[in-house]
Amino acid sequence: MKKIALLAVFICLGLCTVFAQHGLKADYYDGTNFNRLVGTRIETSIDYYWDEVAPFEDMNPNECSVRWTGRLMSPKTGVFTFSARVDDGIRVWVGGVQVINNWRLNDVGYAKGKVSMEANTYYDIKIEYFNAMHEAELTLLWTLPEPEDLSWYERFWYEEKEEIVPSKYLFQPIAPKAPVVKQEVVNPAPPPPPPPKPQVKKTPKRKSTIPVAPKAPKVRAIEKYIPKNVQFEQAKSEILPASFPALDSLATYLVEHPQHTIKIEGHTDNVGDAAKNFALSLSRARAVAAYLIKKGVHHERLSAEGFGGSRPLVQSDGRKYHPENRRVEFIVE
Repeated sequence: MKKIALLAVFICLGLCTVFAQHGLKADYYDGTNFNRLVGTRIETSIDYYWDEVAPFEDMNPNECSVRWTGRLMSPKTGVFTFSARVDDGIRVWVGGVQVINNWRLNDVGYAKGKVSMEANTYYDIKIEYFNAMHEAELTLLWTLPEPEDLSWYERFWYEEKEEIVPSKYLFQPIAPKAPVVKQEVVNPAPPPPPPPKPQVKKTPKRKSTIPVAPKAPKVRAIEKYIPKNVQFEQAKSEILPASFPALDSLATYLVEHPQHTIKIEGHTDNVGDAAKNFALSLSRARAVAAYLIKKGVHHERLSAEGFGGSRPLVQSDGRKYHPENRRVEFIVE
């Protein structure tokens, strides 16, 4: 009886290993629309190229389709970017949400999409592919979410790493039941009941939702200047390469004179949405600060503020643009 019991345990462990093995089930079909199944196997990654020799003998390498299915475990919480280098068509679903849909002829095209996942959670994954002409090529990659512990200035030069989806995160059933990925729709909680109406006090006026730029503090400025050649991408915070020499000179000065601190002020024109202008001016000031930090200036010596269009050099009626209002000012103390 003991031998039978031990044998049953070994059989159970073996079955568990099979059901929890790494990889996805790959079904290969002859024809571009899953016409005739010719073979099935388990594959640990999706990174393939073939020309005249197909993975299965009874399959036309130039007119075929493949479907991969299984479970994907998320190693982190956040927004993942899935991408594919493909010749010809590809579709990808994660947790029931279609992340990539590029179902057409491609001569080594590139497709990508984003999806939110939670750490240590299993999601159903399905990839469909077809090849209609000449060689077949497909590589499935992903980019992990940005680390949560990055400071605001580190985020400006954080480089995302794109890699082939590792086999250690791909599984065959049976794994924990896959949840459905929630669409990014926020359902706010019901508002609390209104307070009792005051008998004497007047109802306060509704506050504006437009952020108010902070008042400029009085500073002991050694030098204040507005460089003409600090430029950005239109409506973005990316610094243009033409600005690098001026910022490099400033960084060199600050590194050689550690007794100084610098305040960076971002400004925009006063045309357009005030809230967006305020956010853009702050983002640009922080981008400049991040650049100086990368060049060796300690972050504690820098501060960055945005003022939107609240301090124009040239007054405007709100309809005409004045480029000189879109600037970055430096106050060295």
